[in-house]
Amino acid sequence: NYSNPPTHGAAIVATVLNSPKLRQMWEDELAQMRERIKSMRHGLKEKLAAAGISHDFSFIEAQRGMFSYSGLTADQVAKLQEQDAIYALSTGRICVAALNSKNIDRVAQAIARVLMSK
Repeated sequence: NYSNPPTHGAAIVATVLNSPKLRQMWEDELAQMRERIKSMRHGLKEKLAAAGISHDFSFIEAQRGMFSYSGLTADQVAKLQEQDAIYALSTGRICVAALNSKNIDRVAQAIARVLMSK
């Protein structure tokens, strides 16, 4: 069986990309999000270092995209979930895009705690 792919999303993309004004707005928003995520990566790295963890967290800042492989084990991820309601994949992958100025301290402190409790 074959189903037609949705055309609504494609039509929106075509409208945005074919309009210089809309495309510029989209590119500006994209740049803002990219900078925000970079800022959260930097902040998380700095806050983890400030927590006294003797580990090089520069990889967090060097990675790109909305997610980061934190290096946490499945057991450490489970502790974050159980003790702090902070969710990550069992592989240690965290969503950096979900960090913000209101939760980054809490997340960094929780990660530091589980790293110190090896």
